[in-house]
Amino acid sequence: MNTTIKSIASGKVKNYTFGENSFTSAYKKDNFLDTIKVTTLGLVEDEQADDRFHGGVDKAIHIGSYTHIEKNPNFDKLFIGCNILVNTIDENEVCIGDVYNIGEVVVEVTQPRQPCWKIGALFGKKSSRYISKNHATGWYVRILKEGTINKNDQMSLEKRVSLITIKELSTYLKVPPTNKELIDEILNLESIAQSYKNDFLSTLNKNHK
Repeated sequence: MNTTIKSIASGKVKNYTFGENSFTSAYKKDNFLDTIKVTTLGLVEDEQADDRFHGGVDKAIHIGSYTHIEKNPNFDKLFIGCNILVNTIDENEVCIGDVYNIGEVVVEVTQPRQPCWKIGALFGKKSSRYISKNHATGWYVRILKEGTINKNDQMSLEKRVSLITIKELSTYLKVPPTNKELIDEILNLESIAQSYKNDFLSTLNKNHK
């Protein structure tokens, strides 16, 4: 399974005001790049406002699908908030643990991104609702091999270890599965970020009360 890159972008931490509240965010990835060096912590020029929830080895790069932007031409083109936008494939086709080659870089899919209130504050309720309703979360990856990515590179699937899609994992944070084998697979897959497993366990516990 191959796809092409639509854009590469980094973002800087900026100050915003929403109603009476002020906040910082680097969600808007508005510095578009033709080529960028990638380390185990992601794009060398990228920033995160809150490293408790974003960035780090398991969330080095946020990749999303350009198909969501094509479906919503009236939305701000930055509303997905991704470092890399790819053509044609989306959360229905990308599976947890997938290993992809992108230029010189090799990445492993670790979890869906969890939408937060800042999306609505930055882009409005319609954008936020679309992401939540359609699980248009994009997916985080860890870096297995550092290197350089260029805008004309392809993203090609090298290995698949699970058939659990990013959309399904996003759904399970709201309505967890009841199948014990599936639950065990999610909790035992080494490729899944520990932060996702923690949130998944929390959802399971809430639903079993």
